[in-house]
Amino acid sequence: MSRPPQGPGKLSPKLFLDILTFDPLKSAVGNRNLLTGHAPIANEEPQLAPAIGSCRHDYTVKTAQSVVPPLDLRPNGATHYKVAMVCKKCRIHADVKIDYSKSANPCPTTEYPLHHFQHLDRDVVGYNRIQYFWQCSAPECQAELEVSFRLARLSDKEKDLLTNTENLRRRYEIIVAQDPEREGVRQAIPIEPLSRLRKYTKDALNPAHTKRTFPANNKRFMEAFGWFGQDCYELLTRLGFHYENMEWTLPNPPPIIDRMQADGSSPRELLEDLEIELAAWMSRISSETGALNPAAAEGWPSADRDLERTLGAMGYLRHVSTRRADVPNEMLPYFNSLGAPSDCADQLLEFAYDRQSLCDPPRQPYYFECLQSLAQHRGTERLQMKVAMLQSQGLISRRDLTAAYRALNIPLAEASDYSDDRIINLYQVRQQDLSPAGAEELRQALYKIGVDRHSNRLINASRQSVDTYKDALTWLGNGADESTPDDSIIAIYGAKIAENKANEEIGKKAITTIARARKSNSLNSWLLSGTTDSYSMSIEDAQQILNITVPIEDIDQTLLLNVFSSAREDRPGETTEKAISTIQERLAGMNTAMTATPASMPVGLISHGNTCYLNSLLQYYFSIEPLRKVVLQYERYKLPIDANTTKDAKVGRLTIGKTVIEGGQRFSEELQHMFERMIHERGTAVKPHSELVCRAFLDPKDYALMTPVVKDIGINGNGNGVGQKREKFSVDVDMEGQSTNGDGIDAAQDSMASSSTLQGDDLDVKMADGEKPLTPLASPDQKPQDVKKKDSLVRPPSLAPRRKSLTNEERLRMAEEKARQQQDVAEVHDAIMFRLRSGMKPEGVDENGEQIDPLISLFAYRGVETPVDHNGRLMKGTKFYDTCIQLNVPEEDTDIYSALDESFDLQPRDNLQTFKALRTVPPLLQISMPRIGYNRDKGGAFKSEVVMRLEDELYMDRYMDSPEVLPIRERCWDWRKLLRKWREEEKEISAGVERLDGPSAMAKAADYLHSIARIDEVLDDVDIDGLGIGEIMNKHDDLASVLAHEAEKLKARQARLKPDIDALQQRLDAEFSQDEFKKLKYRLAVVFMHRGSTGGGHYWVFIRDFTHNVWRSYNDETVTEVPAVDLEKKLYASVSGSPNWGGTPTYAVYVRDDMKEEIVQPLCRELEESPELEVQELDWMVEGKTAQQYRAVDPKTIQEGGDVEW
Repeated sequence: MSRPPQGPGKLSPKLFLDILTFDPLKSAVGNRNLLTGHAPIANEEPQLAPAIGSCRHDYTVKTAQSVVPPLDLRPNGATHYKVAMVCKKCRIHADVKIDYSKSANPCPTTEYPLHHFQHLDRDVVGYNRIQYFWQCSAPECQAELEVSFRLARLSDKEKDLLTNTENLRRRYEIIVAQDPEREGVRQAIPIEPLSRLRKYTKDALNPAHTKRTFPANNKRFMEAFGWFGQDCYELLTRLGFHYENMEWTLPNPPPIIDRMQADGSSPRELLEDLEIELAAWMSRISSETGALNPAAAEGWPSADRDLERTLGAMGYLRHVSTRRADVPNEMLPYFNSLGAPSDCADQLLEFAYDRQSLCDPPRQPYYFECLQSLAQHRGTERLQMKVAMLQSQGLISRRDLTAAYRALNIPLAEASDYSDDRIINLYQVRQQDLSPAGAEELRQALYKIGVDRHSNRLINASRQSVDTYKDALTWLGNGADESTPDDSIIAIYGAKIAENKANEEIGKKAITTIARARKSNSLNSWLLSGTTDSYSMSIEDAQQILNITVPIEDIDQTLLLNVFSSAREDRPGETTEKAISTIQERLAGMNTAMTATPASMPVGLISHGNTCYLNSLLQYYFSIEPLRKVVLQYERYKLPIDANTTKDAKVGRLTIGKTVIEGGQRFSEELQHMFERMIHERGTAVKPHSELVCRAFLDPKDYALMTPVVKDIGINGNGNGVGQKREKFSVDVDMEGQSTNGDGIDAAQDSMASSSTLQGDDLDVKMADGEKPLTPLASPDQKPQDVKKKDSLVRPPSLAPRRKSLTNEERLRMAEEKARQQQDVAEVHDAIMFRLRSGMKPEGVDENGEQIDPLISLFAYRGVETPVDHNGRLMKGTKFYDTCIQLNVPEEDTDIYSALDESFDLQPRDNLQTFKALRTVPPLLQISMPRIGYNRDKGGAFKSEVVMRLEDELYMDRYMDSPEVLPIRERCWDWRKLLRKWREEEKEISAGVERLDGPSAMAKAADYLHSIARIDEVLDDVDIDGLGIGEIMNKHDDLASVLAHEAEKLKARQARLKPDIDALQQRLDAEFSQDEFKKLKYRLAVVFMHRGSTGGGHYWVFIRDFTHNVWRSYNDETVTEVPAVDLEKKLYASVSGSPNWGGTPTYAVYVRDDMKEEIVQPLCRELEESPELEVQELDWMVEGKTAQQYRAVDPKTIQEGGDVEW
């Protein structure tokens, strides 16, 4: 038995649908049409679809020409069927034949519930007929399928000859003129010639009809076909009619013995086709003209059931849900690729996947992707189990493979150009910056690529095999090869272990393999001693381990502290400490030590690992005096709650229930406690309680389900809850007096820094209630008895115990997980304001039912969006209100005014042009400057690093809804359009190649063309035959001149554009420079910064102190003053240096100039009195001290309370 061809196929129900949809008159011949083509890859290529104008067929069966399968009859090796059909609309004829002569066990069977037809590459195309062939892929079936299409027998021209009213009128007039005495003659209507020809055809096909002739002067015949049939003579004779002796004889087609062998070429099939085509035309003309249709009673029964039975597709199992809802369009390409209908049952989808994968092995990863997507869409257990089983067998889908290459930053289209060595190098470089979980995902990605490429080396690298010298070096990575010195091998090993402690065992095995291959005494000695003290680390190795890519001297020291903290958190161990020590020793002589924060400085906030964005927001809230007052005095503003408490006012356009109110009030208590600590803290920084961080992301409606937290107890033992006035603020410490963040250990305490916000914290340590926190080790210069003595003399006051953990672990875990993820400052800000406002009592409601309260009054502005019709007339506007102005992602250097213009200027919306204007402005104007955009050309997200200049003084008069402002704005709209056009033109002209602008590039091309014309002369000088280049250039001697002329024109245009752009920009700037447009003055007060990429990064904030005329940088626990002259450099650092160390402004807050000192008050300190402690100086940069002396203190032990929560 012959094997079926390789390649994809279709299940019989899918082929059934495609036959009904396919229009051969509108489709291309070959493998790119809907019927025979292979489904393109989803989301990459245009999907096959019916051509525009395709007929939506209405097939009926031509019974005389069909051999349809009987009901419930199972086919065998002698079975063959045929269904002949014709479309009522386009009158195309289709024959579907299936032949089981090669079948030993035809489908359906238990193993093969449906045919899976593969298209055979033997299409036959004729002038009026096209044939396609398929074969079932089941080994014991191999049923052969033929689908052929034939053109209509009656052409449109012939139909017009019969039915055109002008032709019928002329025939009537000729009859009257030739035989004026003839009675009963009338003009025929269009349906009558068709009906009469159909009657003649039916009589001709009926062997029992013995009267085979009729007179040529029959008046009804002549009315339809002309005098003696002369008008339609050619048509009638083509159909087999014969004229002789003033009589017409009907055709007499011979019978067809074997209908399966009939191909439509016989006279009988011609008449059969014509008869049913005439019925279709009569039905159409009847519906168009209202004339009576003599064939109406015969109907037009659908061919669907007979076609389904012929293909073996009737009654196939269907998915239950698809009977009630349509399948989303995005899922259809996956069904098409599997060759299955979208409503088939799960077991048929599995069958379709198995057949496609077996018949088309090169595309098996893509078919697996289709199955994955459909399993995810349907969510059924059967498909999900199938996917899981295939994954357990090591099968990799195209989607997973694409994700694997993307994880290594390899474009899939270029993957074949990457060698195994290059892929391993990329893997090792990227692995250095990942958390253990991220490293494991990257390892899996490498394994998938190795399996796809059949590369044992990649698979071994992913499995961390180190059995051979080459594999061991590959595992170490970081450029390690046969020439790498032993000391560097040990340093690289240390870096690997620092990244993941679990790598220690395999790392030592790799070193053993390398030592054995090199016969290295130093490596063997290191393996025996187990220490790295035998070698000194270079500054370059230290920077590599800490992932520092810029010179140490160029790094802000406050940022360097965060780098150290992050390294200790992510890669704790001896190698990391040695790298930090190396850098500290390098900087020891620079005298840049950090000092304790005095009472005149705000405190910093220690991160929980990834919460830099939340720390920045908390500092912002604390600096706004009205907001801080609301939080500290929340009892005055909160809504009293009883069993029947409801709130009619909306918050954030949402109706608020009791549980959300309680949740907002619970969150306010946590925030109030945090603010009190920031006011009274004696040290440099405090760490927000984990409850506060979690509650920022816990759904407020779940707050009531949580066990209440334990209130703080004052140092005098009396209850001193958040809602009570505190006589003295107590810092959270252990009951035995272990300081957490006071001046005992200063802010050199280690932050769980969030320099890489996407990295989770894998060092979770759960502490039981009442368990002591870890105790810091003594100073290297202090003897144990001195510590004990000093502790007995001076002890910090006894303070409140830590709060108990929440009991609902699942909700807490979900909130913690969300807090660990990269969050957008604007979104978190909105969520926190919603929580605070939810618990407050309304001071009123606005026209939309929105709650009015002190917080919304700080930020909310109102405006109107006005449409402009096509004639330039203003239409009725739509009112809106918001708390933040959202700008567009900048794609080139710009400034705040230009960005605001883009948001407020005329722009298209819903087939109209609209513009925005403000009606009221708030005390605090919040402006969001998103930096993450989508690159349509590359098909991915990007972070915009361009400059957006922030004005110190911002005037909002130009954006107000005022009749005086509108005419100026309208004039500026046209100017800005022109300005954008000129700038785009300038950009196009300036664009060139290899550091040449457009005019220069064109001029160089012209010079080159001139120079190559002289090559023949040079060759002649050295007695070498010329190449004929000069002759060629003579034929095209104008090309170089044209290029040179165009270059001069472009250069001149470029020279004119620059002053034109500058002049127009000056005119725009001058429009609002008058004093009348400088009444609404705002001052820059707060700027949120972000450093990183689309996937992660770090937030910090600059806040202005108008009272003391100073800016401060709040970078987690580090707060520093920033001179005004240095502010601009820090705001736009990313454009002048490496984007890894600079940042971009993402959110700015302006304050009304007349209220700035009243609203923005970042400094609010009332330090708690405390007995003076004699503290050992821990600054590693004090002159005369080396950093190595201070490495004894584990940074984990000096976090808040010593309790590492998450």
